[in-house]
Amino acid sequence: MKSNQRWVLTFWVYLGILISISLAAYLKVIPSEISKFPYYDTILHFLLLGIAAYLSHLALNKRKIKFLNISLPLAPLIVIFFCVIDEIIQLFVPYRSFDLVDLAADLCGIVLFTWLAERQGQKAGEQESRGR
Repeated sequence: MKSNQRWVLTFWVYLGILISISLAAYLKVIPSEISKFPYYDTILHFLLLGIAAYLSHLALNKRKIKFLNISLPLAPLIVIFFCVIDEIIQLFVPYRSFDLVDLAADLCGIVLFTWLAERQGQKAGEQESRGR
């Protein structure tokens, strides 16, 4: 299996998990015990969306688009778009709430994990160039 195919498969499996978690939140079936952990929601936003950005960026071979002469990573931009849409939808769901802290955690996770994805494979390339 090609290296990129593994990332694509991993991304799709993870997306299924992420959608399941999101549906569980909207259907109010997330166990209440999790709320005993301080800041669990913010931490999960950071990790879950950060991992989504990491996996999607690698699944799309770190594809970038040009915007105003700036090269931006495509997959993380898509993840950001869906984060914003999800937070807006929460404005209309009575038991969910729009939260700028959650959105900030999403963005911080996406930025950090995209940076980590960018570094993925660089160390191997650096070692190969030193060995020549």
